[in-house]
Amino acid sequence: MDFHQALARLTSHTIFKDWHKKHADSFLAHGFMMLDEANKDIWQIGFYNPKTSKMTTFMVGKTIEHTVEQEVLESGAPIQNLSVEDVKVSPEKALSIAKELLKKEFAKELPIKEFFIIQRIEGKTVFNITYFTQSFKTVNIKIDAKSGEIISKNIQALMDFG
Repeated sequence: MDFHQALARLTSHTIFKDWHKKHADSFLAHGFMMLDEANKDIWQIGFYNPKTSKMTTFMVGKTIEHTVEQEVLESGAPIQNLSVEDVKVSPEKALSIAKELLKKEFAKELPIKEFFIIQRIEGKTVFNITYFTQSFKTVNIKIDAKSGEIISKNIQALMDFG
């Protein structure tokens, strides 16, 4: 199920409709997916409430459920409203572009875990794709969700996050 299908399924479901009546100030902030076997068919779709600075995440898979509102660790930049119309590239296409770049520029890095988030950063809707590698590094690739253009790429040792 692609992002648009998951979002349509979610927003038409009574669980979402009932929640949204009480959280009308919340806006779509992200679509997130882990790509391991256990999670590969489950979208985590987040709605952010700017008045409370809290996020509610809906898990959309075989069933639909949501978390309680949770505090968000903001990294300085404000959380932006994700415009669904800007998501023109499919997740499969974005991941294919990222995998090609990974092979070409980071060939020594063998990924052991991968995930992506569709979000709006600095006014652009992006696929923010991250690979954790066997050498304890992260490779991060941002791809424009409208055009499929690579916006940025970097590699960082996990030890540098501390």
